[in-house]
Amino acid sequence: MSTLRFITYEMPSASLGKLNPLPDLKQTVDAHASIPIDESTVSREESKYMGWGRVNGILPYLLQDGYDRKKKPRAWKAALLENDYIRAVFLPEIGGRLWSLIDKTTGRELLHANPVFQPCNLALRNAWVSGGVEWNVGIIGHTPFTVDAMFAEELALNDGTPVLRLFQYERIRRLVYRVEAMLPKDSRYLFVRVRIDNPLDEDTAVYWWSNIAVDEREDVRVLVPSDKSYRWGYGGKLSKISIPYMKVRDPKSHLNDEQAGEEYWDISRTTQLPQAMDFFFDIPAGQRPWISAVGGDGYGFIQTSTDELKGRKLFVWGMGAGGRNWQTFLSQPGSAYLEIQAGLARTQLEHLPMQANDTISWMEAYGPISAEAPAIHGKDWASAVAAVEESLEKSCPRDLVEDMHQRVKRELDGKAGSIKAVGEGWALVDKELLGDRFRGLGLELPESCLGEREEPWLRLIREGSLPCPGVLEEPGSYQIGREWEALLEESIRAGGSRHWYGYYQYGVVLAHRGRMEEAEKAFDDSLECALSPWALRNKALLRDLAGDRESAVKLWVQAVTMLPEPNIAKEALQILNKAGKYREIIELNNNLPSEVKELGRLKVILIEALLETGDIGGAEDMLQGDIELTDVREGEVKLTDLWFRMMAMKRARETGVEVDDALLEQVQRECTPPLHLDFRMH
Repeated sequence: MSTLRFITYEMPSASLGKLNPLPDLKQTVDAHASIPIDESTVSREESKYMGWGRVNGILPYLLQDGYDRKKKPRAWKAALLENDYIRAVFLPEIGGRLWSLIDKTTGRELLHANPVFQPCNLALRNAWVSGGVEWNVGIIGHTPFTVDAMFAEELALNDGTPVLRLFQYERIRRLVYRVEAMLPKDSRYLFVRVRIDNPLDEDTAVYWWSNIAVDEREDVRVLVPSDKSYRWGYGGKLSKISIPYMKVRDPKSHLNDEQAGEEYWDISRTTQLPQAMDFFFDIPAGQRPWISAVGGDGYGFIQTSTDELKGRKLFVWGMGAGGRNWQTFLSQPGSAYLEIQAGLARTQLEHLPMQANDTISWMEAYGPISAEAPAIHGKDWASAVAAVEESLEKSCPRDLVEDMHQRVKRELDGKAGSIKAVGEGWALVDKELLGDRFRGLGLELPESCLGEREEPWLRLIREGSLPCPGVLEEPGSYQIGREWEALLEESIRAGGSRHWYGYYQYGVVLAHRGRMEEAEKAFDDSLECALSPWALRNKALLRDLAGDRESAVKLWVQAVTMLPEPNIAKEALQILNKAGKYREIIELNNNLPSEVKELGRLKVILIEALLETGDIGGAEDMLQGDIELTDVREGEVKLTDLWFRMMAMKRARETGVEVDDALLEQVQRECTPPLHLDFRMH
């Protein structure tokens, strides 16, 4: 028997905190958004869509950078799908993530089920958590909903098999996507159907990756039906290589390239890899797509799909100090995972074209795999892959997955279920804005999903005016796009939104379009109506982008003086740092509220200012103390750079020499930074 129940799932959880009210005009980008390509190994046809379809930042979404690291017990809303063989837990409040998948016949967890909820700065909106299976849609990088609520519905197939449907509206691409999970009563595999709809009569770009975390151990081998991979290793070019044995220069050799020794890493055994790396596997046309992670006993996890989902990827943090620190930072000591992923494209550098009113659909299957351990872990890669594929075909035939896909399309498309969890109501707002241009998709959004963030925009559509809050009240939401630009422009012209907030929102839309001079005029018009820290901040940012740093500094300081809000304060200190005004940083920091001064990012800026003003002792006390950079970014090395610089300054003071590049290089060779500061990716 198969059942679907809605329960609570308890785990220690950090607070996600408040949304950042400042619009992302700096155009946040993902680490994969712009990677150089080795044209000698990657053909022009293979790189056709690499770099295509990029977007200008994360607007209209707000950044999620207000989280902390103080974990307390929390009961999350959860959906439990279960039959006699598999137990699957989904968390609708965390992007609908499949958090746990247990094989009941063995009692073993198939995924890396993170024991805690701990956001870190790894997504486009900043906050991201590791573990389980994450559904990534829309734009390169982690989904905008990775720690946001999804809609959840309960419905059923014709034979009564319960189905969990999770769905959302992605506002940048204006795509609707749904994840439909089911466990037929005799199935050893969880089936997950994904459907993406373009509801508009205009072409767009699409992106999808199902990111699967599994436990990383020395005995685990990742297998995939491919002998070629596009490889990227943080700092180099994307190149195409043979796998699983990747030839590398001996890292212990100090000879030149011609004389150096060589060694081979087996990339399928991730504990052999010293640094963070991505491998995008080139699966041959016609080959059944799948990817697995199998332990030393021949038992493990496998994911397969219909042919629409052709890409497969491996991501590892690597065995260096930085990679190990990231693993702990995302969870707790002793917790380690690797990611095996499945996507619409061959790599995560690509968006693909999606035509107007088009629909993309596929079926995935998740479950256990078991095969002869000697074959799987032998040196013969082809034999190892064949052993897994033979076992997969017996336990979950390729035709079965395709049949399930066709069955779900017949039985579920156009069918609404019973709403069990609610997300935000932006689809209803855009439907009212666009009218008949926004076609129906067989999904029903309840009016209860509309809240205070959507309400001002509905009023603008219906009444032609945007409400005007107080100047110190945090902006709750933003819009982008030509339709909103035209609506705001007409509302200002007619007088309905001719106030500081109307001009402010109009400036944000223009800035997102890249019309910076017009945007700055809108912010000036806003400031003429009423002085607000929000318009001061936005004008400061545009002044900085235009190269007028002195004006930017004055505006940011004016904004933070008017309202010492944490995000404005952080940006004000950052611009002072860029301008080399280190004593001003110390003075401004001293005048901030104590709770703002405690933010890790502000402490880092203060440490740099202390070093620049010669206060080595003060900087050392902070670096060696309880500093915790909650929002340290993937690939960021600021903490180690400051520590190495501090050590070089101490050595220079002791020996009477100047700090120069040679001394810094010597310190980096001879000194090991404290682990809590080390997040280096390579």
